[in-house]
Amino acid sequence: MKNNPLDDLVKCSIEISSPASGDETFDSILVVVAPPEAAGSTDAGAKETKTMNRVTAISRADELLDYGYTVKDPVYAAALVAFSQTPSPDELYICIRKEAEKGAEPEDSMAEDNAPEDSGTGMPDSGKDAKAEGQKTWENIQTTLSRAKAEAGFYGICLVGFRDEETVEGAVSWAEANEKLFAFEYLDPDACPVKNLSFYRSFGLYSGEADGYEEGEQPAENQYAALAWMAKCFGYDPGTETWHLKELASIVPSALSTARKKELEEKHINTFRRYAGCNVTFGGYTLAGEWIDVIRFRDWLKAEMQINVFNALKTNRKVPYTDAGIGLIEGKMEETLLKGQTIGGIAGNEYDEENLIPGFTVTVPRATSLTEAERKSRKLPGCRFTARLAGAIHATEIEGYLSF
Repeated sequence: MKNNPLDDLVKCSIEISSPASGDETFDSILVVVAPPEAAGSTDAGAKETKTMNRVTAISRADELLDYGYTVKDPVYAAALVAFSQTPSPDELYICIRKEAEKGAEPEDSMAEDNAPEDSGTGMPDSGKDAKAEGQKTWENIQTTLSRAKAEAGFYGICLVGFRDEETVEGAVSWAEANEKLFAFEYLDPDACPVKNLSFYRSFGLYSGEADGYEEGEQPAENQYAALAWMAKCFGYDPGTETWHLKELASIVPSALSTARKKELEEKHINTFRRYAGCNVTFGGYTLAGEWIDVIRFRDWLKAEMQINVFNALKTNRKVPYTDAGIGLIEGKMEETLLKGQTIGGIAGNEYDEENLIPGFTVTVPRATSLTEAERKSRKLPGCRFTARLAGAIHATEIEGYLSF
């Protein structure tokens, strides 16, 4: 016998709601470089090179050779250093800084050429000397970074071949305003390219005075020490790491006097030293003195909180303006903080002599406590949380007593 369709009695339709995923990444590095000398050209018997018209991802240094770079170019050496780290980045984003238009007043005229002369300290000449020698002029670094931001998603920034004060300070300001992390290194102790040390999203690494090297001869790899450090630490999930005491492949540690250590630490400049036979980074702070890992974890927590709450609003047909609806938002906030607690960024619940000290607390308003105007606006105010950072131990003091 033929059955009648159940739709006559039970009408059923099922929607598929796909959760949104955040486009924020906290392990991607943008490397700003000069264009290759041989871009788009061919040599006799050589294959035609590709043109890098926009931000391009590479997963190994040799891919740069396809775009006209050579093994002698600074960007090739920098990529080798970055991919030598453990853990190593999956890829680097390469962005070419364009030359200033001819006939126009350049926004930034103090920069290095693609193949600059060595200054005798292991660092290329730059700044006024470069300008006086008639080297290339470049677009403002903030213009370069803004263009890169429109083309690719990245979190960290390093410059290769551009070390003058104007360029570095421009990158520092841009990173602060755009919630990115900027890293730079320098080899001359008297030539820190940043004078304003009140920025929370930039950090410097002094990689000069390499152990075993004369003052005027420094290892070429040390010119990319900050990139090496960022490449390694971006291999750890936010909240799981500290940037202190990390080994860096191919970088030579500095042999510093006590006075030099104190001078750099007072300026919150990080260093690479040798302890107990191990070459390790020392510090882990930004120019303003905040810990790099704290800034990175905060940015991750913000992005995670936003996408989780957004998914609550999106995947439900309606979140009512009631205690139940507000509780749904509260639950997403707690879910985010619990994840931060699980990975190690937020402290767990602890006890003092008598009381529980929670790792975090969440407070939201009751629906009846909000005004009619607030409810009519359909915006929920007053959702707050407090959380204790798990932090990290970088040093310890131990006292003991021996007796017979």
